[in-house]
Amino acid sequence: MCFFSGMQVVASIIGLYGTVCLNMLTIMITCRGGFSSSYISAVLNRQVKEKGLEEKARFLYKPYDKYKDGETIDEADVVFLSTRLQYVSGKLAEKYPEKPFYVIPTRMYGLVNAEDYIEDAEDVIAGFRETGKNPYCFEGEERAIRNYRIVSHRKWLAKNLQQES
Repeated sequence: MCFFSGMQVVASIIGLYGTVCLNMLTIMITCRGGFSSSYISAVLNRQVKEKGLEEKARFLYKPYDKYKDGETIDEADVVFLSTRLQYVSGKLAEKYPEKPFYVIPTRMYGLVNAEDYIEDAEDVIAGFRETGKNPYCFEGEERAIRNYRIVSHRKWLAKNLQQES
């Protein structure tokens, strides 16, 4: 269960944003066998290069089967899981409690926008640091398969808070 309100998330992000962004983020994308995560990582890294974000983030991939076999994930700052791996997210978080895990919303997994992935990574890390919640999820996104967000949570939240005003 997620326990952050929208305004708390924004305040947390603003408070921790500078800390999270000081170093380049290493974001690991994981799917069951490595096929889709390897493709998505390649696309994201190409976008990072095209948009001049090389100092901000890089993307790696590792198939879930490698986690089962005991390979470490030390190189990752945050681990993004494909929606289909939500059922193992708790087990992975228990095995690697120092790493924030996040299940990517279904539509975002398919749309592959580096800027949105980076923003979500920054916000997941900030939320994890503040709450210790792992796997981390944003309020109302407990079931990633039912989450139809197509932009970063930060952009989605800003748009929805603006509409409420």
